[in-house]
Amino acid sequence: GLGAREDDGRAGVGQDRDRVGAVEAGGGSGSANGGGHLTVHNVFGLQTLELQVFGFNANIKSDGSADGWYTYREVDDGVPFVASGPVTCLTVIGNDAWIGGTITDSSDPNVVGSGSWWHVTDNGEGSSAPADITTFLGIGTAAQTQDFCSQHPPYKHPFPIDGGNIQ
Repeated sequence: GLGAREDDGRAGVGQDRDRVGAVEAGGGSGSANGGGHLTVHNVFGLQTLELQVFGFNANIKSDGSADGWYTYREVDDGVPFVASGPVTCLTVIGNDAWIGGTITDSSDPNVVGSGSWWHVTDNGEGSSAPADITTFLGIGTAAQTQDFCSQHPPYKHPFPIDGGNIQ
């Protein structure tokens, strides 16, 4: 799933959730973009966790650095959380991407300046394809964000999106 912050237990932010980062495996170019929304119940100590908006574009530039932007909005048992910022790292392996960024704007001023990460899987296009997969946003340090991208860990809490598309 997308991260949860350990200090206040807010779903969608923190070390107990899946992480996403950015670096290209194999030295090639890579990109990930898209968005999705989903609603889950009885997870991470919440009755209802709604990922309302999650849009991102991430690219690996010719010099190997990552570029892009993300916008994220979730509602945790009725309490909204919003974060956005530039993409700072990206790892693409097959149809999976680990993406990381820096939070430059948020409804929670305590997380501005923090690192963030998420993991997505593109399961194909068209109505017969299985749903694409995402995590909730993880939030921590810049070093944790880069580690997420560099180490590209397996999913801890993957969720199929209810709508949207990841490519």
